[in-house]
Amino acid sequence: MAKKTSKRTSERMRRDDPERETPDRRTSEHIRRNARPSNGGKHGDRDSQPRISKTVEQAISGMVQQSSAFIEEQIRAGQLAAERLRDGIANSRQLNADINTLVENLVATTKDVGATWLDLISIIIRAIGTQPSNGGGGGGAPNAPPGPGVTVTRSGTFGGATTLSSITPANNSIVGVPPQIVVKGARVKSVVLDLRPRSLQFVPLVQQLIAADLKRSFSAKFAMSSDSLSLILTVNVPDGQPPGTYTGVIVDSRTNEAGGTLSVTVAG
Repeated sequence: MAKKTSKRTSERMRRDDPERETPDRRTSEHIRRNARPSNGGKHGDRDSQPRISKTVEQAISGMVQQSSAFIEEQIRAGQLAAERLRDGIANSRQLNADINTLVENLVATTKDVGATWLDLISIIIRAIGTQPSNGGGGGGAPNAPPGPGVTVTRSGTFGGATTLSSITPANNSIVGVPPQIVVKGARVKSVVLDLRPRSLQFVPLVQQLIAADLKRSFSAKFAMSSDSLSLILTVNVPDGQPPGTYTGVIVDSRTNEAGGTLSVTVAG
């Protein structure tokens, strides 16, 4: 029969960690190292603050210590079960119960440690924030926010009239295509179109073109080209239309929201 060993009652002695001669690759040390300013401790305008605050660093350190404590607890439980087996004081039923309990505890601990590390990763991502696409180095231009695109202008003539057509897309990711201008009327001198849609769903509608005295007017309308790739603006000036400059607002046919202007000058 195996000799029983006496139970250990004193705490295990611990020595201070020796001076490290090789790189410290512990996860906690890697996090602390990356929490410092990225310019080697020299604070500049862009790196005047560490990427991870002291509070977040303490929370991370606490999570690491808690995970380590979980693992050490299960190791001690395994050592205790091994001592019972070695001393011969554990029967098969007690041994099975101890093993089942140990396995259940290990599974639970693994889940706890996994959840803890997921929380840790989330904290780091929130603390560091989204890095620039050029690798975090300074000097890169930030991505342009959504907004109107670049104005594109097309000038030309139709019949005896000079035409100027321009469009400013609603989104800067779209290249605008100025509408083609078709003029019907012998005495039209010039047509100027400035189209500024407010959304990608903008469907232009020209309101009545009115003279300065508000008594004379005529109409114009948009249509799709035969290839459905561009717009065509047709300006139809009736014969005998009094001379003058006629202007109108271009609106969205669905919402009546303004999105451009049209000006037509009729010669005397």
